[in-house]
Amino acid sequence: MTTQDISTAAVHIVGQYNDAAKTLVSAYRTGVHRLLATAGTRYSSFLDGRRLPLVTEGIKARLIETQEKANGFLAKRLDIDTSRVVNLMDRVATTTTNGIESVAKLAERVESPLGNTVLNKISDIQMPVAKISVKIADKVAAGAKKIEGRVAGALDEEVVEGAEGEAKPARRARAPRKAA
Repeated sequence: MTTQDISTAAVHIVGQYNDAAKTLVSAYRTGVHRLLATAGTRYSSFLDGRRLPLVTEGIKARLIETQEKANGFLAKRLDIDTSRVVNLMDRVATTTTNGIESVAKLAERVESPLGNTVLNKISDIQMPVAKISVKIADKVAAGAKKIEGRVAGALDEEVVEGAEGEAKPARRARAPRKAA
């Protein structure tokens, strides 16, 4: 096992965690968009389905229009802010990856027999931990993708693998409650 193997594992782990984080941000964005859409639909249904004293059809239309503008503003801010978060995460991952690669290149330049022996021993000790960390990072990234799929409603009919490897039916997405 070499220092290069450990640095490759570290770069892979950074990439997987970055992908998982971006996937969760995407799931959050999707969920909030769904929430805003549902709130808008329910608000419109509530106003249209009720006869309210002193509230004319014109006032109802303006209330609905105002609510739609507010939801549009919130959705736009959400998209801008989550895009900024994703860009920041990419920059952090790139900086981290560059740092790992720089340290690995410096370690490869060590020419002394003692230095090589020490680095090889450190690599031998750390490689099992690095392999486990890679597996954990892969599981985290896969779990984030499942969460994103559930938020998007993509897993409604699929079968999800259980913790022990057995197949179990996926949870169904809940239907929104109807306004009373």
